[in-house]
Amino acid sequence: MTSSCYVWKWLRGATEPVVAGQLRIDGQGKQAFAYGRSYLERDNAEPIYAPELPLERGTQEPPVGLGGFSSLRDGSPDAWGRRVIHARVTGRSETTALDELSYLLESGSDRFGALDFQASSTEYVPRTQDTASLGDLQDAADLLHKDLPIPPDLEAALFHGSSIGGARPKATVADGTTNYIAKFSLSTDDYDMVGAEFLAMRLA
Repeated sequence: MTSSCYVWKWLRGATEPVVAGQLRIDGQGKQAFAYGRSYLERDNAEPIYAPELPLERGTQEPPVGLGGFSSLRDGSPDAWGRRVIHARVTGRSETTALDELSYLLESGSDRFGALDFQASSTEYVPRTQDTASLGDLQDAADLLHKDLPIPPDLEAALFHGSSIGGARPKATVADGTTNYIAKFSLSTDDYDMVGAEFLAMRLA
């Protein structure tokens, strides 16, 4: 069985996305992508990633030996985001995998980069939540890490960590017109990993 979604893209200087094409995933997880004709006809059309998905008509497949496109996988949640989505969809935080399409369509739209994934090719509906407090975000991360049930009032907080890469618990936090990444410690940390990451970023 083949399932699909539509890849929307913000073009350079644009404030609204346009549909770039359709991503299809078969029952074995093999991907195929085709740019939309209307997108290819745009004067300002940009490839999603030219070495992998050049602006061409017809169906494109991943490089030999790969089941998916790395440029699209980069827009998909990583370990922490997938755990968050699994908890929201199933009510459990076990690591039993959902299919790739579920991760794409259930993750937040406030991801980094210029792509989003939608069920519709004609209507863009961003998946967002109201800003959660840092305290709620930390509480939600702790409960999820301990495989404990998430209270309804913290479910929205979890959503803020669904679209960011990486394995550590994190979320996006809005302050006016600026977005920040909030990273959280865990009770099982052997040392101050958040502080160590801060130091590494300052050194970089």
